[in-house]
Amino acid sequence: MTLTKDDLTGIYTALVTPFDQEGAVDTVAAKRLVEHCVVNGTAGLVPNGGTGEYAAMTASERARMVQATVDAAAGRVPVVAGVLAPGFREAVAAGQDAQAAGADAIMLLTPFYTIGTQDGIGDYFRAYRDAVPLPIMLYEIPRRTNVVLTAETIAGLAEDGTIIGMKHCNPDFDQFIRVMQMAGDKMAVLSGEENLFPAHAALGVPGAVLATSNLMPEVWAEILALFRKGETAAGLQRHAEIFPLIDAIFSELNPGPLKTALAMRGIPVGAVLPPLKQPSQATVSRLQELLEVSDAA
Repeated sequence: MTLTKDDLTGIYTALVTPFDQEGAVDTVAAKRLVEHCVVNGTAGLVPNGGTGEYAAMTASERARMVQATVDAAAGRVPVVAGVLAPGFREAVAAGQDAQAAGADAIMLLTPFYTIGTQDGIGDYFRAYRDAVPLPIMLYEIPRRTNVVLTAETIAGLAEDGTIIGMKHCNPDFDQFIRVMQMAGDKMAVLSGEENLFPAHAALGVPGAVLATSNLMPEVWAEILALFRKGETAAGLQRHAEIFPLIDAIFSELNPGPLKTALAMRGIPVGAVLPPLKQPSQATVSRLQELLEVSDAA
């Protein structure tokens, strides 16, 4: 399928990458996870993002994860492969691998370490569009990259068709509002922040790319549906109910606690790779308590 901005709607799951005991990509577990997400309301799948531990894997491992995701999705929902490379040539190679594995689009991170000007970053995305013939979702997450795009730069990329959407992980609400005003009708602005999702939804995002939808895709689909129907109070209440669990999952660096929570829910996905570590016993106990409360509700 050739994705357009109109396809970037609903809850897209930022997939964790399952690993076996030797640290290799566990494709059986990956397909089990994809099935869990798809049958419970996920609208799209995003392997190899930060939640997928992109930086810890080799190029072949990333391609293997995309292939497993594509195979398990079986055309039911789009697959948008993350490309979180610091520079252009590595990013192009990763995008070509994702395309060969059957991805429908690329979620392309802003280039980092060598940080360009606004014009330079714009040129980077346009050159990538020409090099990898897949639709692009811009990924902006300044807390990880120290790269901040202006609303004008983002709108320019949407206007000329370079990007069909973006995962917005910038907590600057002024910038978010400006992006929505300048480009919200030209591309799909997706929330990338669980804690800010209600505010983003109130301002009209068509969906989100969320890590915790690995664990509870049906809940996030329900919350989005409530906001779409104008039932804001109910959406806020449902979000408030899961907020303690969200807070626990992000109390240590993602995706350690999330992988632990998935295992507690009967969806084993293995451990995290170095330099990440498994969550502390305090976090494990907190997750167990919150999941028991959730199951009893």
